Amino acid sequence: MAVLLFCLPCTALAFTATAQVDQTRITPRDVVSLQVIVDGGEADVDTSSITGFQVNSAGTQSNRSYINGTWRHKVIYRFMLIPLKRGVLTIPPITCVRDGESVLTREIKILVKESSAQAGDDKGDFFAEASLSSDGIVPGQQAVYTLKLCAAKRIKGATFDSPRFEGLTAKQLTEWSKYTRTINGRAFMVNETKYLIQADVPGQFTISPAVFVAQVPMQRTRQRDPLNSVFNDSFFRDSFFDTTPAKPVRVVSNAVDLTVSALPEYKGDQPFSGLVGKFSISSTLDKNTVKAGESATLTVIIKGTGNIMDAALPALNLDTAKFKVYEDTPAQEVQVTEQGFEGHKVFKQALVASVPGKAVIPGLCLVFFDTDAKTYKTIRTTPLTLEVQPGGPVTVVDGTPAANTGAGMPSASKIKQFEVKLQNRDILDIKEDIASIHSRPCLSMFWFACLVFLPAFGFGAVSTAMRFGAREKSLKEQYRQKAWAYLKKARNTSPDDPGFLPGLSSALTYAVLARGGKGGQSLTRDEARQILSHSGRDQETVDKVTLLMDTMDAARFGGKSMDKNTAQSCLDQVSSLIRTLMVVACVGVSLFMFRGTGMAAQDTAEPSLPQKIHAVKDKAGVFVDAVRAYKAGDYAAAAARFESIVKTRVNNPDLFYNIGNAYLKSKDLGRAILWYERARKLAPSDPDLKFNLAYAQSLLKDKKEPKFSFAGILYFWQGLVSLQWLQYASITLSFCFFIWATVQKARNRHIFSGIGIFLFLLFTGTTLAAGLEYNRMNADINAVILAEQAGVRSGTMDNATLLFDLHAGTRVRVLEKKDNYMKIRFAKDKVGWVACSKAEIIWSRKIYQKN
Repeated sequence: MAVLLFCLPCTALAFTATAQVDQTRITPRDVVSLQVIVDGGEADVDTSSITGFQVNSAGTQSNRSYINGTWRHKVIYRFMLIPLKRGVLTIPPITCVRDGESVLTREIKILVKESSAQAGDDKGDFFAEASLSSDGIVPGQQAVYTLKLCAAKRIKGATFDSPRFEGLTAKQLTEWSKYTRTINGRAFMVNETKYLIQADVPGQFTISPAVFVAQVPMQRTRQRDPLNSVFNDSFFRDSFFDTTPAKPVRVVSNAVDLTVSALPEYKGDQPFSGLVGKFSISSTLDKNTVKAGESATLTVIIKGTGNIMDAALPALNLDTAKFKVYEDTPAQEVQVTEQGFEGHKVFKQALVASVPGKAVIPGLCLVFFDTDAKTYKTIRTTPLTLEVQPGGPVTVVDGTPAANTGAGMPSASKIKQFEVKLQNRDILDIKEDIASIHSRPCLSMFWFACLVFLPAFGFGAVSTAMRFGAREKSLKEQYRQKAWAYLKKARNTSPDDPGFLPGLSSALTYAVLARGGKGGQSLTRDEARQILSHSGRDQETVDKVTLLMDTMDAARFGGKSMDKNTAQSCLDQVSSLIRTLMVVACVGVSLFMFRGTGMAAQDTAEPSLPQKIHAVKDKAGVFVDAVRAYKAGDYAAAAARFESIVKTRVNNPDLFYNIGNAYLKSKDLGRAILWYERARKLAPSDPDLKFNLAYAQSLLKDKKEPKFSFAGILYFWQGLVSLQWLQYASITLSFCFFIWATVQKARNRHIFSGIGIFLFLLFTGTTLAAGLEYNRMNADINAVILAEQAGVRSGTMDNATLLFDLHAGTRVRVLEKKDNYMKIRFAKDKVGWVACSKAEIIWSRKIYQKN
C-alpha cells in the first residue's frame, strides 16, 4: 500500500507568484493591465501597497493541467491600474499569501507622460471636454456645465466618474445624448450631458475633471472567413455576442475654473429680495367688495428665471388697525432649463377687514439683481382698492392659527395648513397575533415540481386513453354521435321538407338506443319504455319520449299535416330530451371521491391531533410570555423566548420580525438586522418590516455605495411577491391550463387558442419566477456581522494581515467557509476572511440547529 501511495502523482506544497503588466510606457489617459499569476493554487493577493495608481479588480482565471505526472493549478488575478499622476510610478512587490506562506512579486516601474505624437490640435482617438456657459457669475446665478466624450473609434462600453462640484449646487440638466461631429477632418461620436450649477457665496471654484474608462476593441489579423456572409451580420456584431478582446483606455476631461463675484453694493431704499435673474410680479384680489368681518384673498405671483426658489413675499404695509392677515402655504412650479431655474411662485393672503369704508392695498415692491444689465432693478404692482361695507358685530382677533375662532375668522378653505413633520424616530411595535407560532413553509423543489407537473401527467394519461378509445368507438358513442348529427340536420331543414320529420324521429331513436347500448335502427314504444326504465330514467321522462314518438309517427304515417309552430315545438322537445338522455353522471362520482378523500384525511389527522394541540399550547404560552416581557421592557428575555419558538422548527416571518424588534430594542444591531433579513426572505412586501429594517440600516456604521446589478433586473419581483405565493400561483395555473387542454382535446379543438395561450404564458412565467426565486434564496449566501467590530483578515490565521474592519449589522456575501472562518465580500475590492463567531449566515437549511 505504501508503494502504491508513493507512486501516485502529488502536488508540491510550495507556490510561486509573478506580476506582469501589458505596458510600461503610458499616457495619463491609458490604463495598465496588471496580472498576478499564482502557480500552486488560490492565494490572497494584497494590492494595498500600490499607491501611485487607482486599483480596480478585473476578475480571476483558474487553470488546471496535468503535466509529466504532476497536477498544476494556476490562478491569474487581473487588475486595472489608473495612473493618478505623471512621472515614474512604481508598483512595489505584491504580497501573496496561501496557507500561511507568503511570497513577493518583483517590482515594476511605469513611465507616465504625455505622448509626443499628440501635439497641436490632434486630440487622438478619444478625448473629453468640459466647458461652462459663463466663467463668471454672481451668487444666486446659474451657469450650464457641458461635458462631452468624443470617440473616433468604436467602444464596447464606458464607465463614468462624475466631476465633483465642491462648494456648488449642481443638478443634471439633460440625459446623455449622442451625435456625430467632424473635428480636424475626422468623424467623432460625441456623448454629451449638461449640468446646471449655482453658487451661493462668492469665491474661486474649480470643477474637477471627469474620468471615463472605455473598452476599445483590439484589431485582429484579417483572415479569409468562408462563413463571412453569415457571421458578419449586424446581429452577431452586437456587443452582447462580440467576443473581440478589448483594451481599457482612460479619458480625463479638463478641469474648469469658475469665478463667483460678489454682488455690487445695494444702495436703494427698498429691501433687496435676494433674487438674481429676471423676474416679474403681479397681485390680484378675488373680490372687490366685502362686508366687515369677511375675508378677501390677495394672490401675489412672482415669475422669472433665476433663483426663483428663494423668492419671498414682499412686505404688504397694511394698516393693522383695519386688516388682519392670514398667510397660506406658498406654491411653486419650477423647471430646469439652460437659462436657469424657470417658473413661478404663488403667495396667497386672507385679508379680513374690520373697518367699513374704502381701503387701499398698497403696491408691492420687488428688488432683484438683473444678470443681463448687471444692476439692481425695482418693480412694483398696482395698488388695489377694496370696498368694505358695514356688517354685523366684528371682533378683531390675533392673526395666529390658534386664535381663528368666532366671527371674523376666514373660511375653512383659507385656514393655513402645515406640513406634517417627523418629530421622533422609532420602530413599529411587535405583532401579537398568536398565528406567529405557526410556520408558513414553502414547498421544497421536489414537491413543487411534483405538484406542478401532476396535471401534465393527468393530461397525458387522458390523451393516451382518448387515443386508444378513438381506435374503436363503442356502440353507445356511435349512437350518440348519430343522434346529434340527425338533430343538427333537422335544425337546418324547413318543417315543410319531407326529410324534416324522419330526421327528427331518427335523432330521438338513436338517443334512446344510446342509453341501452342496443343495436338497431328503429324502436317501438314498448322497446323505448323498457330501455329507458332499465337505464334508470324517471317515469316523467319516459312518458315524454313515448308521447313525442307517437306525435311524430302520427304526422309521418297518418297523413296529418304539421304546422310550423307544432314542428318547432317538436324540435325543441327532442333537443331537450336528447340533452337529458346524454347527461354523464359525473357529479355523483366526484362527490363520492371528495367525501372519501376527506374521510381519509380526517382518519389520518386524528391520531396526531392531541399531540399537536399540546405543542401549540406550549408554544402559545411561550409566545404570550415573550410579548409580556417585551411590553415590560425586558427585551433580551423577549428575544430569547421568541427564539425558543424558532427552535421548534417554526418558520414564520412575523416571529422573525418580533425577534428583530426585541434585539433592536436591546441595542443589539447585528442580530436585529439578521432576523429582519430572515423575515424579508419570507415576507418581502411587509410594510412594517420594510420600515423597521430601513430604520435599523440607518444606524449602520459601514456604508456601501449602491451599484447596478443584473440580478436586480432578473429578480424584478423581489420585494413584491413571496416564494410561497409564486409556488401557489404556479400550481393553480398548471391545473387551470391542463384542465383547459383536456377539455379542448376532448372536443377536438385547438389547445393554444386565445385563452390557452394566455394561461400557458401565465403558467410558464410564474413557474420560471418561482424557480428563480427558489434559486436566489438558496444559491446566494449572505451573512450579517454580529460583533461590534470584526476584523477582516487576509487569511484564516489570527496573525494574518488585517485588511479592514466591519461593524455590527453590515451585510456581506459569503464566498466560502473554511475551519472557523468564512471568506466574505463587502464590496468589489474588499474581500477577506472573518471569524464565524463574529458573523452569521442569514438563510440556510440549518437555521433551526444554529439557533
